[in-house]
Amino acid sequence: MRSRQPPARRLPALKDASELVIREYRPGDERAILETFNRVFAAEDPSFEARDLAAWRWRFLDNPSGWRMFLALTPDGRVVSQYAGMGQRMRIEGEDARFSQSVDSMNDPAWRRGLARPGLLVATGRHYAERYGGCAADKDCVMWGLPVPKAWRVGARFLGYELVRTLSKLECDPARMESPPAAEITLEEVRSIPPETLDLFERVAGEHRAMLVRDPEQLEWRFLRHPTRQYRVALARGPGLRGMAAYRCGDFAGARSALVCDWLVPDGDDRAQSALWSWLAACAREDGSDRLVALLPDTSAAWLDFQRAGFRVRPLSYVLAARSYTRSITPDWLRRHWWWTLGDTDLV
Repeated sequence: MRSRQPPARRLPALKDASELVIREYRPGDERAILETFNRVFAAEDPSFEARDLAAWRWRFLDNPSGWRMFLALTPDGRVVSQYAGMGQRMRIEGEDARFSQSVDSMNDPAWRRGLARPGLLVATGRHYAERYGGCAADKDCVMWGLPVPKAWRVGARFLGYELVRTLSKLECDPARMESPPAAEITLEEVRSIPPETLDLFERVAGEHRAMLVRDPEQLEWRFLRHPTRQYRVALARGPGLRGMAAYRCGDFAGARSALVCDWLVPDGDDRAQSALWSWLAACAREDGSDRLVALLPDTSAAWLDFQRAGFRVRPLSYVLAARSYTRSITPDWLRRHWWWTLGDTDLV
């Protein structure tokens, strides 16, 4: 649902919209997608860095939870609109399910004029929703995203977006972080995710009614196989695997920040929490950052635990919107029961 589009240029309108073909992605479309994506987003954001084929493949084709993508193409194969998503295998009320985060939605400004409202992006998005959304086991029961204001207005009017929450961040100065030594806990930075991480996930998932599956395959893809971004992952042991955290330093919400990209610790394990907070603060100091930032649900126990460790609540401009395909999962239900972190999003 992140649709960031530049102002329309004075270009000729499409004479006959019926010339366009709206269909699912096919192998070989990626170069046409990237040509339009890099051109459209560079026109909007002077700091935009072009995406290459390796980063595109990582984002979609390499994702263990799958890709979702619909395109509008001209007869000569140019991509003029895209509605895409990153699949997410979920654990909902103890059962396997699927979500997807809608990302990289775009419309070539040269093809906006002359198209009847609600427009080409909405038409592409409706094909996308029909193909991937639903209650069946192979469908996404929830599609969600972090739309900019214009995309939020269009999505709420035409695509069934509903507001789940506005976002806030937890932020602290790592030099002042209150995190006492953690007795009997050892920290290990890793470059591969061990099998016992799945057991840790199962313990944490039992505390939450909705959570992204964090098995070794998903975690390695997300944090250790990214083609352009470097993450650090630490495990807390003693005895057994007690917790995991992921970290990177990068731009977030307009400022360079040290970022808590993932947090997988059972509620109430104060020693594992303390050890991982100490590690995160040390990483931030190494990177010369004076702010350590985390995003967590404000309905979770961890939201309060982080504040006791020295984090403070700060506002953000992001809104989280979703479309649910099952009556039991409402926006309010998601707000109260969905556990997520920065690493569940495409923000970091």
